[in-house]
Amino acid sequence: MSRMRLGMSTRSARSEEGSEIFLEGSADGELSRLQRQRKVMELERRAYSKEVHQRIRKQCCHLRTTCSSRMDSEEIRQLEMLRAKLQMQINIAQSQVKRLGDKKHLAEMDRLLKCRAQVQVEIEALQEQNRALDKQALKLQLRQ
Repeated sequence: MSRMRLGMSTRSARSEEGSEIFLEGSADGELSRLQRQRKVMELERRAYSKEVHQRIRKQCCHLRTTCSSRMDSEEIRQLEMLRAKLQMQINIAQSQVKRLGDKKHLAEMDRLLKCRAQVQVEIEALQEQNRALDKQALKLQLRQ
């Protein structure tokens, strides 16, 4: 019977009782070699990663300085004009929103004023009815 370890087979021998004894000397050596190789590869990967990050950082810094130095006064003036135009459009849009809100508020106030006027008319009518009923009650009391 054979046993597999890390893709390598080990040799076995039968003892007098019939149990297997695995000869793992070559497997242990292979395991040690692979572990050393893994450590070396990990160190190389870290070094490469560090180098790549440094390169990227340098390129970003270079791009920032290149971009900022390439902007001449004409480009800056054009960008400022564009910013001013966009700010004016934002202000106009905000004004339109405010006017729309004002129109809604005015319409609601108009509706409420009409309701108030109608309620006032109803109150006056009820007060008049109340006065008439008071007069009738007074007349009835006087008759008794």
